[in-house]
Amino acid sequence: MMLDNTTERQRTEEALLRHDLVVLQTFVRRMGDYLMSDATRWDLGMADMPPLTIGGVLMRRRRLAALAGQLHVTERDMLRAANDAFNAAVREQVVRFEGRAQAEVGDRLREWTHYLRDLAGSKRLAADLKQYAYKADTRVVILELVDMLSTPPYQLPAHIPGDLAGVDHRLRARWEPGAFIWDAVWQAAYPPDEYWWLYGRPLTN
Repeated sequence: MMLDNTTERQRTEEALLRHDLVVLQTFVRRMGDYLMSDATRWDLGMADMPPLTIGGVLMRRRRLAALAGQLHVTERDMLRAANDAFNAAVREQVVRFEGRAQAEVGDRLREWTHYLRDLAGSKRLAADLKQYAYKADTRVVILELVDMLSTPPYQLPAHIPGDLAGVDHRLRARWEPGAFIWDAVWQAAYPPDEYWWLYGRPLTN
């Protein structure tokens, strides 16, 4: 039974990684068209596909790179090809890429701030750990966008670091450290010192 459980867990983890790679490939194929549009979040009209955003691409690029050792050889080739195609698309539209990323980091930070404000005022919401785990994706994407926009030739809007530090400070003040809140397959990509908001839960009082 233990062997069966281990095998099933491995299959589940492989399926999650494979789906993440498929999402990345789909995002990258549409990146050129996305950058020519005026959307920050672009609904691809596919039931199993999240909206296309720059932050969503950056998040998957980084964590799949961190977990590449768990991919099959052909999947690692697919990941390299997706990264090359993404870099080529960005090179062709650097100014639009930067502008769209700057708009997204502002939108994401407002979204995260509003959620945490509601969470602080509602014991019911604070106790909903499934909802928090879903929303924490926003904080991860914010970090990806901040890191990218802090790297030349890009420019991070000057107010973002201070605003983000204030939001983090308020969450830390009512944070209970604990177990990793996402599927275990992702844990190696998110060390607790840097991604502390993925390890534990918000306090309900």
